[in-house]
Amino acid sequence: MAEFADRMKSFTDNLRGSIRSRAEVLSQVHAATGELLDGARTFVNQVAGEHRARAEELHATLASHRKECQHKVAEMRHSHQDSLRKMRDDLDHTLSETRQTRQDTVNQLRESFQHARNELAQDLREASTAWREFTAGRDGPVESSVSEPTESAHEKPVRGVHHRARVRHRT
Repeated sequence: MAEFADRMKSFTDNLRGSIRSRAEVLSQVHAATGELLDGARTFVNQVAGEHRARAEELHATLASHRKECQHKVAEMRHSHQDSLRKMRDDLDHTLSETRQTRQDTVNQLRESFQHARNELAQDLREASTAWREFTAGRDGPVESSVSEPTESAHEKPVRGVHHRARVRHRT
């Protein structure tokens, strides 16, 4: 039976050696795991630090860009307001000139009409006089209810002709 005891002794020795070796390997694995975790933490911290630095740069860039955009918008708004103000002033000036031109044209038309009206009135007066002279020569003297217009009456605008020549009709 010694053989069984020797085998058991050899088995337990191998088992003890295996346990020791396993403990050594486990301690190496724990040490390697700790080193790996430390390396990973260091790497993650470095990456996080770089991300923070880039985020701060991006934030500063965006803030600067925002200020530039606000400045450009303010300049554009001011420019557009000036442009609108100038257009309004130009339009007011153009409308004023157009209004004055229209008023001048209307006044000229009135003067032309008044002059033509006065000439027509004068022409009608002369025709009336000629007719009265013609009828006076045929039938004798004709009394007229209207006296001959004076020189100053020809210059005044005629509002309407209110005189009637007396015409004798033969029946």
